[in-house]
Amino acid sequence: MKKIVISTWCTDDYAPLLGIEKLTNSIKYFHPEVDHFIVDTEMTEKIRKNYSWMKPVWMMAPTCMPLIDDYDMVIHLDADAVVTGPLDEMFNSTADVIGVRNNTSKNTAGAHRGITIPHSPPFGNGNPIPMQQFINAGMVGVNKKEFWYDWHNLNEQIAKTGMSDEQDTLNNLFHWKKYNSEVIDLMGTGVSYGLCNAWGTGNNHWESWSQIYVKCDRLYLDDPVTGEAMCIKVMHQAGGGAAIEHNKSLGFRNWLSSVVSNEVNEYLNEVQNG
Repeated sequence: MKKIVISTWCTDDYAPLLGIEKLTNSIKYFHPEVDHFIVDTEMTEKIRKNYSWMKPVWMMAPTCMPLIDDYDMVIHLDADAVVTGPLDEMFNSTADVIGVRNNTSKNTAGAHRGITIPHSPPFGNGNPIPMQQFINAGMVGVNKKEFWYDWHNLNEQIAKTGMSDEQDTLNNLFHWKKYNSEVIDLMGTGVSYGLCNAWGTGNNHWESWSQIYVKCDRLYLDDPVTGEAMCIKVMHQAGGGAAIEHNKSLGFRNWLSSVVSNEVNEYLNEVQNG
């Protein structure tokens, strides 16, 4: 049986704002057999001591690397998230690296323009990564542990230039022919694992969440382009400064309950409250 762990970086000062224990509850609701490893302040300081170049924008690989010898699959999942359905597409994938879309089917990133970057040499030919293939670093699964070392080492090289972050380096490696990679929530798959289910206007990246509905004891949202019902497996807030303000004033879980319908809120309470 595949041994799987989900790793989340969440320092002690952010844990109350994000309600990190509720993320654990939501994982265990669907997958009680899966471990949830939280990298707290003490572990964060050890990482910073080991790597003098380390900044918050490079933390994902080193927070997962201590786990790779003990598990068959290591998944990074951001703390501002809730698991809302079985993660079968992620867990059952045999790809070396498994990613989720950063952009919506409308080629937007939340309420803003969609994001992509050139696939830079030596990993690619310099052409832009297709918008629907650009993945979000908030959730990434890895079956081949060598990937974590490649990502970490590339981050160290790029950190000296100050010109990028780990989402860009992740995408360059993800689309490199060295690795067999899979985007599990492309248009037409009928599932959504994160930011492709969040869109809106202005600085409200989550207007779409008011349209989420419950069907057959799962959460769904209709794709904004095809109209296809997407089964939502993860709701990931992201949203930069706008999200930070919401979380500081309300706390992530309270804010989340304010932007969804009563029916969806009842569903979220069930999966998050243990």
